[in-house]
Amino acid sequence: MKRRLICSSAAVPVFTILFSLLSSSSLAAQEQRGQEQWTLDRCIGYALEHSNEVRQQQLQVESGEININTARMSRLPDLSASLGGNIYFGRGPSRDGTYIDNSQISGSFGVSTSIPVFQGLRIKHEIDRSKLDFEAATSQLELVKENISLQITSFFLQALYTRELVKISESQLELSTSQLELARGRYESGKSSHSDVIDNESVVASDQASLTQSKNNYILALLDLRQAMNLPDSVAFEPYVELEKDELPEYRLLPSLEEVYEASLLLHPSIKVAQLNLESSHAALKGAKSSYYPSLHFTAGYGNSAFSNLTDRSLNSSFWTQLSNNGNEYVGLSLSIPIFSRNAVRNNVKLSELNVRNYEIALNESQKALKKEIEQAYWGAMTAYDAMVAAKKALDAARLAFENELVKYQAGKSGVYDYSNAKANLDKAEATLSHSKYDYILKYRILEFYM
Repeated sequence: MKRRLICSSAAVPVFTILFSLLSSSSLAAQEQRGQEQWTLDRCIGYALEHSNEVRQQQLQVESGEININTARMSRLPDLSASLGGNIYFGRGPSRDGTYIDNSQISGSFGVSTSIPVFQGLRIKHEIDRSKLDFEAATSQLELVKENISLQITSFFLQALYTRELVKISESQLELSTSQLELARGRYESGKSSHSDVIDNESVVASDQASLTQSKNNYILALLDLRQAMNLPDSVAFEPYVELEKDELPEYRLLPSLEEVYEASLLLHPSIKVAQLNLESSHAALKGAKSSYYPSLHFTAGYGNSAFSNLTDRSLNSSFWTQLSNNGNEYVGLSLSIPIFSRNAVRNNVKLSELNVRNYEIALNESQKALKKEIEQAYWGAMTAYDAMVAAKKALDAARLAFENELVKYQAGKSGVYDYSNAKANLDKAEATLSHSKYDYILKYRILEFYM
């Protein structure tokens, strides 16, 4: 279930606003045409469909439906039938109920029903409790799906981040390789020393090692995402984001922290589960107290019997005649008044009261935990956004410094050390910006789940 407080069109959903993060995503997709492209929505959908945790919670929901049906059906009358037979040797009961010296066969059958008339509203409370437990299981299922969605989002963004680092490493290796070729040309023409070539070869080797590490990190990130999705190894895939606009979600467009929290108290599954569990405990307490009241049942039945004297068969009537004469019907009321139950009812009530207090504490803890999570997500998103803005400025400065140093180096006015230092600062600035962007999007995405 999607919940939002944002109405402004400028608040673009996180799923489609990663353009500035993914300048290299389309290029990576072209290079890996053998792999199938999976969007974040598709990854989340697959994970939810194949999650064992989701399946287990769905079984809990189905169990709740069955419990509701069981509680409702307890209002209906029950119906039972009985059939019995005996063989007596020597002495057996006569038709008037006395025992006489004869051997005989007797049989009987009957049908009876019982309808609960009043049980202290116990059935009503059981139905109410079953409904609340079903709603709690449904909300718990929603919470499980939300947690899985956040987990997949985190792994998905981590995979995109590591893939972007691969592109950065490839770009830096390409640049350092070109500088190595330039240094070799200058050495061959006598414009530089051999040590300059060796220094550039060292830079290329370092960039190659960095590229290898970046590729390994990307492979591990894909593995984490695959395992979280329960995706078979036979499926070749790569995370993909459809590029729509060069815009990031603006945290300043968010509602206030208080508005987000107030909305979450009404909508967030964790609060719903805690509230429903508390209401269910109140219904259970009422059901326990109903055992203090008398219970009244309406009963009705029909019975019949037949005898066959084995000693003197002349005394036997025909089977159908006996059935016609021996049939009996009855109706009645059964009242049960609890007087002393060895404190069983009293203790059940006390346990139910303790359970209510326990769920009251659990609800309070859930509200406190939710507020803490929202505050962390809210201020985390704001901090990440400011860090991203600062990283952009740092990258611009590092790029300008590198371009100036590159011009000096190519003109022979600067050494390899200064050039490598400027290049390292540029690499660090690009990686920092990439990390800050993905960190901001992840925290913004987390905050969206509370709205």
